[in-house]
Amino acid sequence: MPADLPPQSPPVSRLPPELLIDIFDHCSDEPSDQPTPVVLGQVCRYWRDVTSLSPRIWQHIYLYESNGTSISHDQAQRWVSMSHPLPYDVRIEAAIPDMILPLLSPVLSQMQRLQRCVISGRHEEQFDFSKYPFDRDRACFVDELHLLIKGMSALDTLGLNTDSDMSDDRPGQTIFRAHSLPDAPSELALHFAVYALPLPTVMKPIPVKSICITEVSLDVTTDVPRMLTFLRCTPLLETLHFTGWPQEGDPIQPGHLFPVKLPHLRVFFIRSTVSVRAILSHIDAPALEELYLEHTNVDFELRTEPYVVESCPSDEGESEDEAHDFSQSPWSDHATGMGLRTLLKRSRPPLQVLHMDYADMRTKDFRWCFEHLDRLREFQIVGSDMSDRVLGMLAPYRRRWLTYGLANMREAEDPRGAWAVRLPRLQKLAIWHCQRVSGDAMVQAMCDRVAFTDRVAEEGRGDTVECVAVVGCSEVLFNHIHALSEALGDRLRVQ
Repeated sequence: MPADLPPQSPPVSRLPPELLIDIFDHCSDEPSDQPTPVVLGQVCRYWRDVTSLSPRIWQHIYLYESNGTSISHDQAQRWVSMSHPLPYDVRIEAAIPDMILPLLSPVLSQMQRLQRCVISGRHEEQFDFSKYPFDRDRACFVDELHLLIKGMSALDTLGLNTDSDMSDDRPGQTIFRAHSLPDAPSELALHFAVYALPLPTVMKPIPVKSICITEVSLDVTTDVPRMLTFLRCTPLLETLHFTGWPQEGDPIQPGHLFPVKLPHLRVFFIRSTVSVRAILSHIDAPALEELYLEHTNVDFELRTEPYVVESCPSDEGESEDEAHDFSQSPWSDHATGMGLRTLLKRSRPPLQVLHMDYADMRTKDFRWCFEHLDRLREFQIVGSDMSDRVLGMLAPYRRRWLTYGLANMREAEDPRGAWAVRLPRLQKLAIWHCQRVSGDAMVQAMCDRVAFTDRVAEEGRGDTVECVAVVGCSEVLFNHIHALSEALGDRLRVQ
């Protein structure tokens, strides 16, 4: 019995601390939307001392959507702290599946002692972390976060569309997916099917390094402001995949888009969206090394977003392409080129890999990018309408007169270094299914470039081409392949 309690105290107050802790532990293990340890500690000073000094009582964290995210976040952080150094469990009660990730977010940065997670409500699941050999030295076990944006089909999972043919659609896929690796810690991926991306107002920062956002329904139109706002919750992000649908959403008004800084982003993948300009123009990624643009070409006219129309002064390059080269997708070419320009100007990233798969630009955009990508080592382009002018930009040029080709390069009056190449560190080049590129231009540009860069590499002043792939280009004929083979040797890959 505590020595400071008077003899007339109630019997329960004279219980030894060990027994009281057992009772409190049993009470706190019962599901409740009330903060049981806090309530018990308010009874008297003795109980408050017992609860504040007993980690066992704080091992069970119950987070209820009905309590609101602010209260739940504070509760989760306090319970995790008070339960130290013991393992803890988390139970989430959410009627709306979209609220599971916000409720779970404060726990994701403190997973070293997390033992079990139980989710109930519209989605039922439990996951036992103790069964897998996770690296317990890591604050966050989550290697990948997958977010499937379902649009109206997700609304039906909330029971709001009872007449829909999809009324049986439920978030039946598991959220927690562990992958066991031989002789290595297990990897964990989280999969959420949501109506819309959560906002920072209901989220705590999550320390995941890889995120995949996929719009899985035609009912979804890309909400770029919301996506950029969500990304503010991912300060450690290194890899970002986004896949959308090639359809326009609501006009983006001035004052609704703000750049988001992702200082650790190294790999960025964008596929099947007409919002490529808005996305690229508002990502600040100073560490970006690899950029993959896929299936962003469309053959219909895209509107000029209101935020672009009212920008003053207008962005450099906004005018029409002076080359007037043919394109099947002039509007998306303009959007992709302007987005890439803005990304490079804002972030100045050490970009080393650029893949453009049915993602095209105007001739003036290719030129601008080639002149600013001085660290690019790998360039692959598929299904482009690029003209011979673009290929010519890969050949050496004279800095003073900007003429192409190698004619008179060894003239005595030319000082060393008067000749240069764009993309000076380029080592791998792949040109696939580019039907407007002529074989003659291909031979001229590649043979001249290789002759120049081989000499530069021999002198230790730069890099040269290691691999050139030419696939499915109808204007590149057998005689062109033969000429390329003589210049490139086994560095040439053709089909």
